[in-house]
Amino acid sequence: MTRAIRLLTLPLVLSACPQGSGSEAEAGEDAADGEGDGDPEDPTVVVLSPAERLVRISMALRGIRPSAEELGRVEADPSALEPIVDGYLDDPGFGETIRDLHNESLLSLTDYFIYPAGYPALGPLAGRDPYELNRAITEAPLRLVEHVVMNDRPYSEIVTAAYTVADAQVAAVWGLEGGGGEGQWAEAQWVDGREHAGILSDGWLFQRHSSTESNANRGRANAVARALLCYDFAARDIDLDATIDLADPDAVADAVVANPACASCHQGLDPLASFFGDFFPLYVPADIVEVPTGQYELAYPLRTWYPGVFATILGVPMRDPSYFGKPASGLVGLGKMIAEDPRFSLCTARRFYAYFHQVDLEDVPADALATLQQVLDGSGMDAKALVREIVFSEEFAASHVDLPEGFEGELDPEPDVVGVKKARPMQLRRMFFDLTGFDWRTDLSAATSEDAPNGLGRVSLLDDSFLGYAVLAGGLDSLYVTRASHTYSATVSLVLRTLAQLSAGVVVDSDFTAPAAERRLLGLVEPNTIEEEAIRDQLVALHLRLFGERVASDSPDIDDGWALWSGAHGYAGDPVRAWKVTLVALLQDVRIAYY
Repeated sequence: MTRAIRLLTLPLVLSACPQGSGSEAEAGEDAADGEGDGDPEDPTVVVLSPAERLVRISMALRGIRPSAEELGRVEADPSALEPIVDGYLDDPGFGETIRDLHNESLLSLTDYFIYPAGYPALGPLAGRDPYELNRAITEAPLRLVEHVVMNDRPYSEIVTAAYTVADAQVAAVWGLEGGGGEGQWAEAQWVDGREHAGILSDGWLFQRHSSTESNANRGRANAVARALLCYDFAARDIDLDATIDLADPDAVADAVVANPACASCHQGLDPLASFFGDFFPLYVPADIVEVPTGQYELAYPLRTWYPGVFATILGVPMRDPSYFGKPASGLVGLGKMIAEDPRFSLCTARRFYAYFHQVDLEDVPADALATLQQVLDGSGMDAKALVREIVFSEEFAASHVDLPEGFEGELDPEPDVVGVKKARPMQLRRMFFDLTGFDWRTDLSAATSEDAPNGLGRVSLLDDSFLGYAVLAGGLDSLYVTRASHTYSATVSLVLRTLAQLSAGVVVDSDFTAPAAERRLLGLVEPNTIEEEAIRDQLVALHLRLFGERVASDSPDIDDGWALWSGAHGYAGDPVRAWKVTLVALLQDVRIAYY
């Protein structure tokens, strides 16, 4: 059975996916040093070799494979791993990973032109690419988190920052002061009277988590508690009183205060919801007009902050704001309370661990969680220190469980091991662009509609789920699919196959028109190279670059590659076409989808 087949057939928990001789050798050395669990007949957790760990960490942090030079450095000196990874933590790719991680909690990135998004390119934004405009608006809170982490600021600043961040588009949408230029993100200021409290002041976040009048911001409060404290009011086990007339607003308002079944939840939820009573309840972005004609008509700069809108304008009774029984004032007071709450650092540790290990929040081991919270608190809320602790742990380096020969039955206790990790849509996009230069987009600039008279724009197909394939590749759309999938499926296979087919042709044509030293993948052959030795040498280099595996030119993998290349060449007599066929196969190998 080949390694690729094992990856597909064995479960991810207790993943029996051997990662090469380095892993087995390291496991053997541990046993020889007396570092095992005692009985040689016990199951052994096999860890990756230093070079294999580099591949996993690079993919986890940046979404791309390490270079051949980096792999060589770590193979020659395992201590080189740490400084290389420290460099990864300052890489812009890690910033995008931070955005992706936090989208899983904030659920900020909704699909293009799907309510609650759908901001038109009108007024000061006329002529903009509508897709890029909506993308900038919906990822603005994620950009603020990225700004905090990448600038080595205390992580708690995501709820206490006396600024927001914006590019030119976002600044125009909200009427911000400052911000970056075209394609640049920088600190900016709200000038509509709202307090600055990091993402808690964001204009989009509370449109994504909007509120009806009767809901009175409870959904917004729960979204904040769930994302930042890992506390979900809706998940509480409560026996509801079926005698309450839910169609009667007055009866409901009375029940949430006087009825014990309702009050047990609402006495914490409703005062928290009061902090958001100045955000406009909800609006339809498609209704934005170019020139406003009335006080409440939607136009840029878009007003979303109306002091007292729920209590005064809409007449919705709101409780005095408090944070789980502790009085506080305004968004600044709320942000300070959250930052000082031990649940905040605990939830942060839980979410980071779950994201990088690709496990559910409730499956994060308690001992690991306690350690990570201590690291976060002890480092002054340094998110990079937290990530470093995660990726350098032995748990993150686990490859598989080696069972004793002849072992039968169930493991007791079952080792807490997650083996291979599956590439997320964002990682597939970054990896394929890095390897091949192919950026999978569709250009719909010529496709106009009433909401987009200048065209629909250029859509990134691995970022979008409405026009693209993010959900099919295992991602989420933040509205209907809110949990990522970490298992291989038919749709993931189809996405990977298409991605391989499209990118293989691009990289072959591009490489063979560039000098050998500037090529991405095919630097050891020319368009007319047909000698077997040269082809095998190139295949060896491809295995190192694509899979992070150093194989011999006479290994079974290279034999298979040569058979495919020579067969394709024999069929058409075209070496260039033979490389396209071979790369289509290599780029859809399941090893590309895992790390």
